[in-house]
Amino acid sequence: MKEILQRILGTIAAIAGIALLILIVGLVIFKGTEPKKEKDTQEFTRVTTEAVATASDSVAEEIESEEWITATTEAPVATMTNPTRPSGGLSDYNFPELTAADDKEDPIFLIYSKNVCVGVGSTFDVHDHVGYADDVDRELDLKVNGTVDTSKEGDYNLTLTLTDDAGHSTVKDMTVSVVAGSGQEPGPSEVKPSESFSDFAEKYGGDNVELGLDVSRWQNDIDFNKVKAAGCDYVIIRIGGYDDDEHYVDKKYIENIKNAKAAGLKVGIYWHAEESTVEETVASTEYLLKTLGGEKLDFPIAYDWEDFQNFENYGMNMHDINNNFEVFCNELEKAGYEACLYSSKNFLENTWTNENNHEVWLAHYTDETNYTGDYYMWQHCNDGKIDGISTAADFNVYYKDR
Repeated sequence: MKEILQRILGTIAAIAGIALLILIVGLVIFKGTEPKKEKDTQEFTRVTTEAVATASDSVAEEIESEEWITATTEAPVATMTNPTRPSGGLSDYNFPELTAADDKEDPIFLIYSKNVCVGVGSTFDVHDHVGYADDVDRELDLKVNGTVDTSKEGDYNLTLTLTDDAGHSTVKDMTVSVVAGSGQEPGPSEVKPSESFSDFAEKYGGDNVELGLDVSRWQNDIDFNKVKAAGCDYVIIRIGGYDDDEHYVDKKYIENIKNAKAAGLKVGIYWHAEESTVEETVASTEYLLKTLGGEKLDFPIAYDWEDFQNFENYGMNMHDINNNFEVFCNELEKAGYEACLYSSKNFLENTWTNENNHEVWLAHYTDETNYTGDYYMWQHCNDGKIDGISTAADFNVYYKDR
């Protein structure tokens, strides 16, 4: 009897052990299939420096340095304005590949200064001071005649010859002055505010215009109620961009768009673009739209491609960058948004074709622009001062009748 009882208890224990094992295995499988939380978006923003596009053009173009600031923000989740938008994607785009027979133009220097200043003891690399492109070729030959001795102060003369595969050449002279000190221009965070918003409004305000700002993380914390009280009508906010193969959300975007709308300001956004292919551009618009989450905007979404200093490193020709802009516009239009092109006078005249006549946001830092093309908004300066912002800010004029 005792032996039978022991067998029964042993059987019960074995069954309990098997049940416990089954329960543990089930929990492990369930855990492995549990939906993962959406990964936080890492925002990569860089300290920038200002460089002048040409010696005669006063527009300062943002040139990216190598210092990174990393932050983590929760990506906003919301519904797009048009959830049923067509999903043609890359199949919508089939741009013809150009050949040497199509190469009719000389290559051009997109960034060039006749006079360059560097500090004694620094390293001089001509590629830090020029950017270039061709209408067809994606790789160009740059020859530099002359040398620069940065160990000695003085002026050094160089001749730059840029040649494409078809044999077209462009020649530029450059004088490099080696001076005591760094020879560096201030970056955007170092620009000192000088023009007051009240003076700006007095000179450029009127019945058919609205006056506003464009802002990003560089403006730090903004009191939009004070900005509104100062007479500002609208603000264009950087939503994020594409940089070194990574998408990012401007770490002040969510805060800025929420607070700007709460203050009663009209709002728009701009996208910091560095895409080099159609595939990258389509992916960027998808990321932008997800981040935007159906937010109502008062202005077209601006496409801001500025890294012309390094254009030759992107493997593009002039047709490629213009095709990418058209893809950007088309993808946003599918989602119910309008797009526009932001660029300086120099690049509007020498780089962008804007074949479908999208709205243009002109950057030209001057009292009265002499740009002859069409534009609906003018970025007048980058050194404005207004109550509610502690740093310099860009001042813009929106023309309601254009």
